[in-house]
Amino acid sequence: MSAVIKSFMGMFFFILVVFMGIGIVSYQTEVNQAANYQQDVLKELQNSDFSPSVLNACIQTGAKNNYDVRIDVSSSDGGHATYTEHSPASNTAGVVAAYVTVQYKSRLPFLGVESVNSLRGFAR
Repeated sequence: MSAVIKSFMGMFFFILVVFMGIGIVSYQTEVNQAANYQQDVLKELQNSDFSPSVLNACIQTGAKNNYDVRIDVSSSDGGHATYTEHSPASNTAGVVAAYVTVQYKSRLPFLGVESVNSLRGFAR
């Protein structure tokens, strides 16, 4: 009888470890996807010389992927502007740098843990 109980306990802990492992891998995948997206946004902004159409496209693509993208730009005359999904860019003449913030949700579904994380970076 004790062999049956030990076998079931072993199977239970094995299944627990498998689900925890899958959750951790899923969590890390979400983090990596957000980090890759943020790096892509930085490259696109730099390569387009902060074009308003590219800036707005990056924000809209982020919204489609459930990312909250915020781009703070600084111009050569010392001016600052912030662009989000609800306030798109119209004129980015003279912009010399951008501070990009990507917020995303990551989850560990098996444990019921959900957190909002941010990635930040500069484009010049």
